[in-house]
Amino acid sequence: MAQRLGHPRDEVGQAGNAVVAVVTLVTLVLAGVLVNRVAWTAESINKKAGNIAKTAVPINEATDAVLNLDTTNGLAGSILETAKPLEGKLAEIVRLATSVNGLASSINASASEVDGTAKGINSTASGILEVARSIDRGVVQINANLDTTIALAQQIKGDSGNILAQARTAHKEAACIDRGLNAADDGHCR
Repeated sequence: MAQRLGHPRDEVGQAGNAVVAVVTLVTLVLAGVLVNRVAWTAESINKKAGNIAKTAVPINEATDAVLNLDTTNGLAGSILETAKPLEGKLAEIVRLATSVNGLASSINASASEVDGTAKGINSTASGILEVARSIDRGVVQINANLDTTIALAQQIKGDSGNILAQARTAHKEAACIDRGLNAADDGHCR
């Protein structure tokens, strides 16, 4: 009885199919991991971009980059769906992940600029606060000087009232002396 052996070519074909299946499975797992990393990174970028937007709303370039994150998140979901027949798609996923990384670097650079601007504003605000405190001290001193000036003005007013009364008395006395000397009477001697 002769034993029939399988054709070596069939065994090679089966082994080749097994290798292709394993490679496809590994590629699919790697693609899933990469897509999850892209989605996680995009979510992390989205959260950081939200914080940047709260801190520095007027920076249009950073805002534009943050607005593009929704598109990137949409692309990441689409990549996950298209990664199922993974042959040839892995290179596209790597390219998109590199693009997201570049966008993250751009957002990082914008965040650094925002941080620098915020520090500059803080420094300027400190200077303005010191000037305001100096002005406040000056106003307090001016108010104290005005209080002193008002007190002196009231004393001067009292003294001028006394001088005026004494001048009237002197004028009356002089008019009486003039009348006593048979001089012209100006009508002030009473």
